[in-house]
Amino acid sequence: MTSGLRSDRVRQSTLFGLFFLSGAAALIYQTAWHRLLGLFAGADTIAAALVVGAFLLGLGIGSLAAGLYADRLSRHGALLAFALCEVGIAVFAVLSPWLYYDVIYRELLPLSASRGVIFGIVFAGLLWPTFLMGCSLPFLSKAVVSQIAGSAKLIGWLYGLNTLGAGIGAFLGGWFLIGSLGFDKAIYLAAALNLVVAAGGLLLARGLDMQGGAPSRATTSTAEIGRDGIVWRWSLLVFISGFLIVALQIVWYRLIGVLLQSNGYSFSLVLAVFLLGDAAGLLVGARTIDRISDPRRFFFLMQGVATALALAGAWFVYLAIGVGLLPSTFVDHDIMSGRADDIALIVLLVAVVVLPASFIMGFSFPVVQKAVQRDLDRLGSRVGLVQLANIVGNSMGSLVAGLLLLDLAGTAGTLKLLVAIGLAFAVLQLAGPRATRWAYLPAAVLVAGLLFFPGGDAFWRRLHGLTTETAIVAEDKTGLSLLKMSDRENGRLYIQGHSQSRLAFDTVHAFLGAIGPLVHEAPKRVLVIGSGTGGTPYAAGLHPATEKVRVIEIVAPVIETLRSYLTQGGRSGVDELLAGKRFEVLVADGRHALALDPTLYDVIEADAILPKTALSGLLNSQEFFRQVRSKLAPGGIYVQWAPTERSIETFRSVFPYVTMVHPALMGSDRPIPYAREKVLALLTQPEIAAHLKAARINRDELQKWFADKKVEPLNNGQVVAAASPNTDFFPRDEYYLNRP
Repeated sequence: MTSGLRSDRVRQSTLFGLFFLSGAAALIYQTAWHRLLGLFAGADTIAAALVVGAFLLGLGIGSLAAGLYADRLSRHGALLAFALCEVGIAVFAVLSPWLYYDVIYRELLPLSASRGVIFGIVFAGLLWPTFLMGCSLPFLSKAVVSQIAGSAKLIGWLYGLNTLGAGIGAFLGGWFLIGSLGFDKAIYLAAALNLVVAAGGLLLARGLDMQGGAPSRATTSTAEIGRDGIVWRWSLLVFISGFLIVALQIVWYRLIGVLLQSNGYSFSLVLAVFLLGDAAGLLVGARTIDRISDPRRFFFLMQGVATALALAGAWFVYLAIGVGLLPSTFVDHDIMSGRADDIALIVLLVAVVVLPASFIMGFSFPVVQKAVQRDLDRLGSRVGLVQLANIVGNSMGSLVAGLLLLDLAGTAGTLKLLVAIGLAFAVLQLAGPRATRWAYLPAAVLVAGLLFFPGGDAFWRRLHGLTTETAIVAEDKTGLSLLKMSDRENGRLYIQGHSQSRLAFDTVHAFLGAIGPLVHEAPKRVLVIGSGTGGTPYAAGLHPATEKVRVIEIVAPVIETLRSYLTQGGRSGVDELLAGKRFEVLVADGRHALALDPTLYDVIEADAILPKTALSGLLNSQEFFRQVRSKLAPGGIYVQWAPTERSIETFRSVFPYVTMVHPALMGSDRPIPYAREKVLALLTQPEIAAHLKAARINRDELQKWFADKKVEPLNNGQVVAAASPNTDFFPRDEYYLNRP
């Protein structure tokens, strides 16, 4: 008997380990699939929210279906079902790069003009794997739990270890695997993990007691669930809690993303720390669940405490920058450099802002399971329904906070609205005779937050190192823009924490904008991806032959900031850019908009984002350059700056004719008629000179740039194969920390 008990414990521990690996694989998939589907859906925040919503919806449907079915299975049957789900996920994963890239992106891209169609196609593309992922916890819970006593602890351990694996998967995927192997190979590695999990599950199922946990004849039905009032009441609470924690995540992404300058690693860092904190809370909660006598009050308390800690983390950053405990130069310093002191600062930042609240939230799941698990015959359905409520809450938190609240209230206002929800939980805990006295502390912190937490302008000014200086701040769901003003007409623009450009226009941006139209014989139609303060697109309109300059900017507040600059008396060419007849400004994802645009352009320019920025690989890959080449009219010229040697190598592998006038790369399918004397002569023409003068662009300095910059013909009729190019599947420059 002792031997059998030991064997059961070994089997149980092994299952816990397998579910840990399953969680790691799931987050590697989520990170990679989100990027690949973003090629079809777009890289803006609306498209990202649609992809996340589709992912979570699939998980929820799988959880509900498995919950209804699990109670009809024996423990042996439930474990077999879990193993088969893992096999199904692995099979799909192996096919997913082909499906998402070659089928959905390349073949169905013309359908992506409609947001509704995008969601439908993305949901259909994700349904198979996410449905099976959602099935995992109900099936494995049924396989592990043999008696109702202690079931909450076991389920808490299961979910905690799965979440721990997810956190490690998010970190390893975002910081090592994708940057070292590429998206497709990271997916294949995760598929191998799923197959290991499936094999382990099948081996364990062979020795599992066929009779243990056999289903009763009275199987669970949807009608019975509908009459189960306690489960529905708890599901409502879990829905609100799920909404709250993911909405807080949206706030954390914006806050930490700006401080870390929105690089390719910041998203996975926040997600990994959140999941690791949540997992720690789940595991500690599973160990201490037997000591909790009143789950409902404890649940209310945890929500209030977690929200108070989230508020305190954001408030700490604001105050610490003000008194010098944290540097005021976050946005002017390459914090993601890999240096030891910078790493320590990043760890401190996420540990204070994300970890405490996520840890406390982790307590919620085992507490809920203790409250709802009363009957072994309904264990699976209750796990499934509670998990469904949590997932739907997560989805709504992402969509409402990311698409609505940030638009209406900004980051600081969204945080205050979430503080109000946390305060409601805290007040519910305080109601009644058995209230915990120290629960008044989180309630007091939340009340103080509602009254005294700074508004959006003050908050972002402080985080950009400003004290008394004038600034124009704009924020919505697409991002954050801040213009530091040195006087009424001069300033420095920050987009998502990056210093991008200046007013008056920097010469380098005027140079990049002007070179294409000055070299092309008849630049009638010009497209510029990335606005910034407007220096590049404004200069791109300097040629008298140019009829239209189309400008695409992905962060809408950049345009709002420029409009506010005009209302405050600024000019510097911004007035012509935003109101001139030849200029058309569009808020969209540049790559996505270009793919759907039927126009062939004489000049296309990209002065969008730094190569270290998140999603920069979308505008520096071979595939994007090929797309640009297909959108050029015969003899058309593509211009971008050359930030890295790899970007030059990638550029040369696509365009047969390449000329570099440092730092500008020009590519075409025909010889590029660059003649320095001709360019210098054009700059003296009265119309061009007047255009430059209206924006306070120093023509003499610009002429000196053209006169002094080295001219280097790189390709003369043939493309040059790249040894290690940037590609859609492997954006090497974006994941720069993985490079030697």
